[in-house]
Amino acid sequence: MFDLIARYIPLIEKIKLKSRKGLMIATLSRFLFIPCFYFTAKYGDQGWMIMLVSFLGLTNGYLTVCVLTVAPQGYKGPEQNALGNLLVLCLLAGLFSGVALDWLWIIGNGKF
Repeated sequence: MFDLIARYIPLIEKIKLKSRKGLMIATLSRFLFIPCFYFTAKYGDQGWMIMLVSFLGLTNGYLTVCVLTVAPQGYKGPEQNALGNLLVLCLLAGLFSGVALDWLWIIGNGKF
């Protein structure tokens, strides 16, 4: 739900992230979720996990829209189209690998 909400946040021009450097920093900073999820799963409560998943959904939706709209700017015609296709291919590869790894996680834990 938060991913869907966050996809509409960039419609407000004042809070849309347009800097390529800012987008790269925001995207790479999402790796900080890994230790957060680890320590929350080990020591935290369910409420903290819900908050982390919600924030992950917010950043995912917001950054997806910002990157897909800002990255092709600055290129002309065919290059812009090719870059858009490459970005969508990477998005689909990420979705596919996430689903595949999720099934491996379920099977590996014996909860299948």
